[in-house]
Amino acid sequence: MRSTILDRKFSYNRQTEQHSKYERSGVGMASSIKQMTAEINIDAERSELAAEWSHFQDALNRAGRIILSTHENPDGDGIGAQLALCEHLKMLGKDVRILNCSQAPSVLEFLDPNGWLEVYDHGNDEAWLKDCDLGVAFDLGDFRRLHEVGENLVMHKVPLACIDHHPQMGYGENGSPYRYTLIDFTAPSTGTLVWQYLRSYRKEAITRTMADALYTALVTDTGSFKYDNTDGRAHLMAMDLMQAGVHPYYIHKRVYEQRTHAQTMLLGVVIKYIQYSADHRIGWCVLTKERFAEAGAELDDVEGFSEFIRTIKGVQVSALITEVEPGKTRVSMRSKGSLPINDVAEQMGGGGHAFASGISLDQTWQEVEAQLLPLLEAKVANFNFEDGA
Repeated sequence: MRSTILDRKFSYNRQTEQHSKYERSGVGMASSIKQMTAEINIDAERSELAAEWSHFQDALNRAGRIILSTHENPDGDGIGAQLALCEHLKMLGKDVRILNCSQAPSVLEFLDPNGWLEVYDHGNDEAWLKDCDLGVAFDLGDFRRLHEVGENLVMHKVPLACIDHHPQMGYGENGSPYRYTLIDFTAPSTGTLVWQYLRSYRKEAITRTMADALYTALVTDTGSFKYDNTDGRAHLMAMDLMQAGVHPYYIHKRVYEQRTHAQTMLLGVVIKYIQYSADHRIGWCVLTKERFAEAGAELDDVEGFSEFIRTIKGVQVSALITEVEPGKTRVSMRSKGSLPINDVAEQMGGGGHAFASGISLDQTWQEVEAQLLPLLEAKVANFNFEDGA
């Protein structure tokens, strides 16, 4: 095997301590890097999940028909991960389809030149789905976010696998629906796990289109390597994918430099209506139907605004409360990285990462705001933030 999943005990602090030690002892930078990266395990077959990956590989070998799916309102991580694995499986001759419960963002269409990303239609697709030998869910912390796709997979008793780096919830009374569980909470992205799988089990080199998809998964879920989940494995993955042909600026340009006029106008509306609480440690904004109309924007235009609020000096926790339709509300929350907020999301029926979580509720935005703000205020009230940034 060419290389070796990150040892879960290998922390950022240890990297920093080793780096300082080597420099103090006069060891050259090249030696420092070599010794630090030697402990970063990027081989799925030799990871703590080695047995699970082996069982998953056996299931893939046996399967003739495979469905791949990710959560509603799919993002770069879920889409990049499933596109890369889809290409691999198609090259193996598998009957494989990507069927998601909602449309992919238009900004990510460049990753899908073959038109593999499909939206599930019960009338047309159920007959194909029920005869699948395996279903793979990506980037799915809450099984309910598969909606009709998940319901149909369970109803037809399709064996399921989960590739993810989120805490899991939303299974209901019958427990986890997964037969194969490939979950690593330390992974920078779900795409990272697919990359590790391909490096271990794919005989051929990773193709350029796979690499573009996986690099997009990585940069979108690490915030272009600035989030707290960025580790040595993330940078080794980036380097490996660059060797496979990825041009980082091409990906950055296609993902982050495509803001439309409507999105720009909507950002102005967000800035106009930002509110603060808890001595400006909480920043939030409500986007109602009227405010979307004010900007001439749609629901698809809100990507990244909760992150924008979080970047304001002094704000430790941000929330974007979006009125999807009357009586249906979506919340996106971000924390600067020292205060976990996924427990707040879970209290309200949502979930996600410790510092990036979401909620979808069949309630009015006023009801959601009235519940959310006291919970966030209680979180920050007695928390000892390390700095005022």
